[in-house]
Amino acid sequence: MNRIIIIGNGFDLAHQLATKYEDFINWYWEEWGHSLATSMNRNLTDGLCSFRLKKDVELAGWYYVWGWHYRISPRDYSLRDLVEVAKTDTKVCEFTVHSIFFTEICKSIEEKGWVDIEAEYYRMLNSVYLSSPEKLNNEFAIVRTKLIEYLTSIQNRNINNSIVNQATRECMMAPFCTKEISIEGRDKWVNFLKSRIEDEDLSGIIKLYEKSDVRERVADISNFKKKWQDQIDNIGIESIEGNKLPSAMLYPDRIMLLNFNYTKTADMYMPADEHHFPINHIHGHLDNPDSVIFGYGDELDNKYQEISSLNNNELLKNIKSIRYLEDVNYRNVLEFVESAPYQIYIMGHSCGTSDRTLLNTLFEHPNCVSIKPFYYQNDEGQDNYIEIVQNISRNFSNAQKMRDRVVNKTFCQPLPQRIVSNE
Repeated sequence: MNRIIIIGNGFDLAHQLATKYEDFINWYWEEWGHSLATSMNRNLTDGLCSFRLKKDVELAGWYYVWGWHYRISPRDYSLRDLVEVAKTDTKVCEFTVHSIFFTEICKSIEEKGWVDIEAEYYRMLNSVYLSSPEKLNNEFAIVRTKLIEYLTSIQNRNINNSIVNQATRECMMAPFCTKEISIEGRDKWVNFLKSRIEDEDLSGIIKLYEKSDVRERVADISNFKKKWQDQIDNIGIESIEGNKLPSAMLYPDRIMLLNFNYTKTADMYMPADEHHFPINHIHGHLDNPDSVIFGYGDELDNKYQEISSLNNNELLKNIKSIRYLEDVNYRNVLEFVESAPYQIYIMGHSCGTSDRTLLNTLFEHPNCVSIKPFYYQNDEGQDNYIEIVQNISRNFSNAQKMRDRVVNKTFCQPLPQRIVSNE
């Protein structure tokens, strides 16, 4: 029996990394402020926004204007404030946001405090740009390039072995637990236990997870067999209560890290064993920008059928399920889920509709015996377990399967958070 660990952006956030879309947009404006403060060009543009000095204003005049604003409140002044100066001081310059798409992104952050760029793209594709998507796709491509640039700077500066959390690693490598297995999956669970009982030497599996005391763990299994062999032979291994099973007997055969992030944070938790611990960057990775899949992945949505029937390939340009065919990652996922029964861990993925096509495949597959979400819990004890489960439910077409396979909150736990020292 295997395990798939689904990694989403909440995993990076648990490591105190500034990888929210809001962080990216803040960085974008800071970059514009830097350009306005240092460029010797009278005209600047990046395809989303443009800056132009008025004809009768010299560069020195522009520098005087923003320098004057800085002198008023130097402590509170930032490069982003310089953009606001450019937007408001129309006598000196013109700062224009040309992109309706980018305007909507910023509007969402201002009104709601957050934004889902991929969902916003899909919404606009279905409304404003359904008949002519070229402009939206061009703007989306610029945002994608900027996002890759931003996340690459985060990865190069902040992502290294020092941020690895041992508690998180222990969660990832934990043995299976009987109480987490669905009713529907019990037969597969019993077959797994039988195979472990029949295996005369489990030291190879144990060594994958424990570097010391392997002999002691093998002895624990041997003693368990001696004590319970008669009951196992006469009634079956399923008659043994789960808490009596040796934990060393319950390690997964293989663990696939299914990383929906572009960063390598989660990769650092996996042992260097590609067979037993394959790492799958299903959406590509920053070391190869061309591999990055950024778009929308909900073929179950009714509007998707309308889009696909319009015979315009531009409408399908950023649909994830089509982009998956450019690499072997998706096929590797399919081969993994077909190879053996598996449990799913969800770490930091919201399970929103942007990835519904793939998540539906994983969640409803006959080999899926359990879905365990690791939720976020704040300092006041409030958590988002129900919110994750609500999102998970939208990735099912069979509600009965969902209620059986999702692990009860009683047996779930918060995703460990990295604690940053103030020293």
